[in-house]
Amino acid sequence: MSEYTHTIPSGSRIVVVVSTGPLDEDFRTKMESDNILMPDVLGKSQGTALEELAEIGFKPRVIYDYNDDIMKGSVMDQHPVAGVLASPELESLLLVSSGPSINERVQVNLPDVTGLSEEEATSKLKDAGLSPQIVRYKSSSVEKGKVSAQIPDAASLAAQPEVKSKVAWVVIAVIIAALLALGYFAIARLDLTPPPPAGEVVVQLAVPNLIGLTEEEADRELTRVGFTLGTVSVATLEDTPYGALPGTVIKTSPNYGDEVAEGAPVSLVLAADPNDGEIYTTHVPDVLGHDEEDVYASFEGLELVFNIVRSPDLEVPEGQVALQSPSGGTEVLEGSVVVVVVSTGEPSDIIQFPLADVTGLSVSEAIEILHGYGLVATLPMSGADGEGEALGTVVRQVPGPDELVLLGSVVILEVEAVP
Repeated sequence: MSEYTHTIPSGSRIVVVVSTGPLDEDFRTKMESDNILMPDVLGKSQGTALEELAEIGFKPRVIYDYNDDIMKGSVMDQHPVAGVLASPELESLLLVSSGPSINERVQVNLPDVTGLSEEEATSKLKDAGLSPQIVRYKSSSVEKGKVSAQIPDAASLAAQPEVKSKVAWVVIAVIIAALLALGYFAIARLDLTPPPPAGEVVVQLAVPNLIGLTEEEADRELTRVGFTLGTVSVATLEDTPYGALPGTVIKTSPNYGDEVAEGAPVSLVLAADPNDGEIYTTHVPDVLGHDEEDVYASFEGLELVFNIVRSPDLEVPEGQVALQSPSGGTEVLEGSVVVVVVSTGEPSDIIQFPLADVTGLSVSEAIEILHGYGLVATLPMSGADGEGEALGTVVRQVPGPDELVLLGSVVILEVEAVP
């Protein structure tokens, strides 16, 4: 095992694949009979890659990370690598670019952690200024608790310039075609037929999540991602979801996650104001530790919407409230949403890892990152003091950064409120 000669931006996510021991004989036999040649999806858009893999039976898990060179939404690494025989019975991984980082990052050396224990690998990557993410797979060739692979590694980093070069060669081809076309029409001046349009490289971007943002915030987020603001309309009271803050986005066209051309307009539908500008507030009941049945009674008669979501928990018994946001006693707008997380108990497969810090990021960026970790993101749509509007910047997360969470856990995102 030797150190890699490649460098990578500090803070980059390194997926560490840890062995959970050998496959049982029956599963190994089934897996070997189902082996399929893994296709090469490097450089393809996330949607195209997922569709291509789904057609042959794979259901890959998507993990996101910033990349200053790879186009947002493009696959920059995959596991298993292209050209190997793999079974759809084992989860595959796609590492997808979230575009350039919002923070300046320095280059650091990427260590090789294959063959190390999980603890050693995590420590080594953190010491190098990188962000490890642990995933676990059965392996008959690697000892339980040892790292069988890491993403990215030397091979995939070496392949990334090739991914970028595909785009570069398309651009070069377009320029050459345009020059040839111009040359042809310079010679054939007597032919007044206008030249055919030169091909364009159309960049496809995913529409960000704008639900809950004001028109100004949505416009700012669209500009940041690379879109323009389209038409803005206000829904009728009948079409406004109960609990939506007046003036916030309840619907977009195209929808969140749709891939459309860069610069395309995105239209917004805003929530109506049932109180014609009058502000009414109430206090959130404290339901932590209560049984789920008690939650309904606690909210009865209150002008609040409570949204029950379920999440695994090692300490809180099944059926009891493990988290809530806003917390009990908080003053909020009437009609606000209170997220109530009910424990589903201890999971059969305990996979824990430190929670990423998404405070300071936009809501859409935070959701992308948490989904990449296999977590469920949700947020209450309420101001901190009942007099604010929800901004698109995360100011608090529950659980907090670096707290250990289980795969599939719910993370509540609280957004900034301004007077």
